[in-house]
Amino acid sequence: METMENMMIQLHIWPVVALAFLIALNIVVILMQKDDRKLKKYLRIQATAWTTLMSMILFTGAAVMAYLHIGFSVKIILMIVAAVALSSLEIRRHYLIKRSRPGNECFSDARKKVLRYYIFQLLWILMIGGFVPQLP
Repeated sequence: METMENMMIQLHIWPVVALAFLIALNIVVILMQKDDRKLKKYLRIQATAWTTLMSMILFTGAAVMAYLHIGFSVKIILMIVAAVALSSLEIRRHYLIKRSRPGNECFSDARKKVLRYYIFQLLWILMIGGFVPQLP
């Protein structure tokens, strides 16, 4: 029974690590890619990977919570708030990229805002990963 619990928790943790890696990779791509059209195309395509990973995190989190009969604690509430915050930042980033036009000066502003959104997402993941396990 204990191995099943450990496996479920690992199935929840690995998508979180993969999402943090994807966000870090996106930050690097934003800083390194100079062609605005390629950047926009990359960011629109990778949104599918982001959505898939976030769906895996939410599904496995709900499954672990149901399987282990975990009630709502401070940890769970903070994880739910983090999921909502990450999703809202991603929605804002997606619409910003969708509305921006490569080659215009407004795209450089959009690039800065997108970078800021990704940094906030990475900070949310690091805060939850670092602080939540120590809470009761």
